[in-house]
Amino acid sequence: MPQWINDRDRLVDHSLSALLVVQGVTLFIVVPLAQDWAAGRTLLDLCHLAFAAICIAVLTRHRLVQMVLAASIALLVAWPLFGLRLTGALHLDPVEQHEAIAGAALVFNGAVTGVVAHHVFAAGRVTAHRIRGAVLLYLDIAALFAILYGIVAMHVPHAFTGPDVLHAAPERSTAAFTYFSLTTITTTGYGDIVPAAALTRSLEAVIGQLFPATLLARLVGLHLVHEQRARRD
Repeated sequence: MPQWINDRDRLVDHSLSALLVVQGVTLFIVVPLAQDWAAGRTLLDLCHLAFAAICIAVLTRHRLVQMVLAASIALLVAWPLFGLRLTGALHLDPVEQHEAIAGAALVFNGAVTGVVAHHVFAAGRVTAHRIRGAVLLYLDIAALFAILYGIVAMHVPHAFTGPDVLHAAPERSTAAFTYFSLTTITTTGYGDIVPAAALTRSLEAVIGQLFPATLLARLVGLHLVHEQRARRD
């Protein structure tokens, strides 16, 4: 195998580990801080930029995916600077503004999740970095559901019952929905936040149960195939 292919594989592997660190910092530190700390929003943008840079530069060569990532991250980062001008030009009310931001975040996180999943489940040697990538994919799914819960809450009154922050402005409720998503996907379910709408029930918990089993089966299969090919060669 050419050396440049091996070098790229190593770079991809290390990128998965780096993204896991960024995602962990984002979900467990930056998102909670951003709820009540003004500078937390800047840190969140920096984390999003790090995600986009690694995905575009290393993890995908697909032009369309690169364009989607670049466009969605540009909207997320630029909105605090130019959002008022854009809102005035398009005559958007506050709900429509938050819908636009949530839509961009959903597209961005969906694209990142797809890129990571491609490398985690691709054929090839199973490394520690790919296992970390699988953990990253698990957290990415939780982040996606957190965004979806926020969107549902904007359109379905009383979709959730729990702390008052759930019904606050979306930028303040993000941390609560992230917390709810993580407790749901891990089937912890503390019960302080309760989904009242049909669209907010069951699905994520099922994914949280099926994902580890599916992942384990896939990784074991990939490892066995790689070992068989290595013995033949």
